[in-house]
Amino acid sequence: MVEIGSNPGNDRSAAEMAGLLGLSRESVHQLLAPYVRAGLLVAARGRTGGYRAGADLPGTPLAAILAPYAGLAPRPARAGRAGLDRLVDALEAEAAGARLAVYQRLTLGELVRRLRAEREALDWEI
Repeated sequence: MVEIGSNPGNDRSAAEMAGLLGLSRESVHQLLAPYVRAGLLVAARGRTGGYRAGADLPGTPLAAILAPYAGLAPRPARAGRAGLDRLVDALEAEAAGARLAVYQRLTLGELVRRLRAEREALDWEI
């Protein structure tokens, strides 16, 4: 999603995405299918079969992008646990809640902007 979001006006072929990710083209199609159904990506038909950014992909919160594959919601505490186990459950729930808050606040466009800035900083350091 970051690679597609970094060039929203251009198509990225499934073969190109597969090479970047080290996956097969079929795996890329399967991974991106939920985003096509949600309208975040548009599947380009044709010989190479690629993807381009859908309506407002850069403005999409990361929570929406991670939702099909990540268990973002904090897990409820399990019954029958005591002592240290309950404390660990509470800490894990708090951390998951904090991550979810960040993912809801941060958009893909902001992530792409930060990644570009980081890549440019690395070029200067070398």
